[in-house]
Amino acid sequence: MTLSRWASGESKPQRPHLMHLVQVVHPNQRQELLDALEKYYPDIQSWLEEDSTEQISSEFFAHILNIRTTTTESLRFWRISEAVLKQALTQLDPNRLGMAVKLIQCMPPVDGTIRSLRERAGKGTPPWTADLEHDVLFLGVDSMSGYAVEVRRGVNDNNLKLKSKPYPTLQDQYEVSAAAHPIRFEGRIAGCLLASSTQEKYFSQQRLALLATFSDLIALAFDKNEFYTPEMIRLRILPAPEDQRPLLARFREIVTAKFQAAQNQRQNLSNSDIEMHAWQEIEEKLLSMALGPDDERYIS
Repeated sequence: MTLSRWASGESKPQRPHLMHLVQVVHPNQRQELLDALEKYYPDIQSWLEEDSTEQISSEFFAHILNIRTTTTESLRFWRISEAVLKQALTQLDPNRLGMAVKLIQCMPPVDGTIRSLRERAGKGTPPWTADLEHDVLFLGVDSMSGYAVEVRRGVNDNNLKLKSKPYPTLQDQYEVSAAAHPIRFEGRIAGCLLASSTQEKYFSQQRLALLATFSDLIALAFDKNEFYTPEMIRLRILPAPEDQRPLLARFREIVTAKFQAAQNQRQNLSNSDIEMHAWQEIEEKLLSMALGPDDERYIS
C-alpha cells in the first residue's frame, strides 16, 4: 500500500523509509534501485554516506580497554576481535547495504620469513553471512590485504571490476569496492583489517579514517610477539580461493591426526599449538601448489 501511494503521487517517501527500502532490497538489485532513485533524489548517495557515524564513542573505547585489562590471555584475542569487528560493521555499514569486515593475520614465519596471511575472523551483512570465522582463506602478494601489509599503509579500491589496477587485487564474489589497513605496533605488523562492500565508491575518507581507527583498536587483541618487522614480510602467491577450499575443508581432519600423533609420542601440546601446526601444514601445501621452486615472486 505504501509503495502504491508513492507511485500514484498520493504521498512522498520520507528519507528514513527510502534508506530502509534500500536495505531490504536484494543486493543483486540494489544498485539498479539506487540508480533509479537518484533521478528523483540526487542526494541519495550522500545520504548513505552521512548515515555513517563519524566518531567511535568513548564508551566503546572504554569497553575495549576493560576487556584488555580484565580478560585472561586465552580469551583476549577472541573477545576484543569480536567486539571490534561488530562495532566496525555497525558503523561502516549502518544501512546494511552489504559488507564484510575481516581480520587478516600474518602466518608465523618460517626461516625468519612470513610467506602468507590467513583470514582469522570476520563479520558480515547480507549477502555475506553474519559470522565469517569459518570462511577461511590464505592470502598472499596478489591480494589487497597482502599489498597493505607489504607497504605498511592503508589502501582502497573504489571499483574492483575495473581491470587496470595500480596494485594486485583478489576479488571476492560479492565485493565491488574494498579497503585494507595494516594492524601495527611500534613499527611492526600483525596483519590488516579488510572491509569489502557491495557498493561502488563506498569508501569515503570518513570511512577510511574509521577503518584505520578500528585497526588500531584491534591491535590490542594481539600479543607483542605476533607483530613482525617489515623486513620479515616476503609474501608469496597463493592458489585461487576455489583451489584452496578442498584442502581447507580438511582442517579438522588434519588437527585430529596431529592430536593423535602428539598423544602417541607423549608430546605435551595445547589445542592452540596443534591447530597452528595444522595451519602451517596447510600453508606449506598451498605454497607448493601455487608455484614451482624457481617461480617465487615478491614485492620488492
